Amino acid sequence: MVKEIVQSKRMIFVSGIPGVGKSLLIQQMVLIASEAGREVHLLRYNLARQPFETQVNITKYPEIDGVTDPAIRKAVGLWARTAVREWHEAHPSTNQMLIGELPLIGNRLIELVEPTEDTAEPLLTSDQTLFVVPVPSWEVREVIEDTRARTVAEPQNEQEKLDAPPNVLQLMWQEVNRLARQIGLTKASPQTPYNPYIYGGVFEALLQHRPSKLLLIDEVLRPSRSVYELDVLSGMLQPTAEEANAAISHVENQYSYDELAELVQNWHALITKNPIPPDTGPELRLPLPQTLINAPEETVLTAVQRTALQKIINLPLDAPPNETIAALDEAIEQLGVDTAVTTANVHKFDVYDSYFNVSRSSEQSGLTFLHGLLQTYRNVLLDLQKPPHTLTVVELPLLRIALETSLRQFRISE
Repeated sequence: MVKEIVQSKRMIFVSGIPGVGKSLLIQQMVLIASEAGREVHLLRYNLARQPFETQVNITKYPEIDGVTDPAIRKAVGLWARTAVREWHEAHPSTNQMLIGELPLIGNRLIELVEPTEDTAEPLLTSDQTLFVVPVPSWEVREVIEDTRARTVAEPQNEQEKLDAPPNVLQLMWQEVNRLARQIGLTKASPQTPYNPYIYGGVFEALLQHRPSKLLLIDEVLRPSRSVYELDVLSGMLQPTAEEANAAISHVENQYSYDELAELVQNWHALITKNPIPPDTGPELRLPLPQTLINAPEETVLTAVQRTALQKIINLPLDAPPNETIAALDEAIEQLGVDTAVTTANVHKFDVYDSYFNVSRSSEQSGLTFLHGLLQTYRNVLLDLQKPPHTLTVVELPLLRIALETSLRQFRISE
């Protein structure tokens, strides 16, 4: 998937909060592009803002508690739109490509996803441009957080010194979850731990005016060196001193300081002032593990089994738990698999639990997978009925979507 994206696009913008694997994905994209003979230029917020941080500007707009001033953030964003257009004009060859890292949260390069009537807009909506959102699974996110704690304590690279520490990763996730609640995507508790469906849904909404793709990351990659080591880059997009000063002057002439502070506070206005209608959830296709890669094609379901599984999908998302449990029991009985019973992890239930916690044989791998998946989901419903209702931190309809996505791979509608 990543290789196909790199080979087919001219501009790729990797978006998301810190701690989701953006830098590692960018490193892999740069290496793939270089191996294909392409020349890659990189746009990265932390590097683009450095020419703005002159002694004069820092005196006027000081960094407070490690947070960049709103005036500088806005100036970087306005410069970036012009820089993208100028890069396109200066590098017309199809052999040239631009990869950008867009944090978005906190008004960091949000200007590149906001529709604006200027000469950069056609480029940002072109079919040669793609905005990619890496969405780590629960397991991968945990590994990223552990790795971040280690690299913050012992940075291998100057850029790693600028990385957000683990406590900031949690705060930014909470901001995303708050936005999901605000636009009606979820009713999950404000204290819910990271959830890929909620996270993916919010960034899908933020990128509604751009060609975009959610990229599920369910495999842990462990690079041998810092993700910021990119020896094969052809160039880095950074403003000259004159360009930075011009952008700052434009911001000072265009906005009052109170207006700039409000822009940063409401960086998400694109979705909170004009929210898109809430969807049932982003279509994050959850792939089968390698051991089950051919299971859907090799598993032969009887008409009765398909009907029982389809009955689960046909239930409304807000069906009473007892009604859903009855449908699950019927399907489990029809599958007729003698397998171990798995217990749902109340903090991070998803289809991955059934991958790892269900015994299966090579003869009935698909049926055993389905049996374990249904049993795990049934356990979740039962847990929800008991105090202290520990699963209220994860919205039940999102779990149903995960369940149905896997069921549909087994061609149950035939």
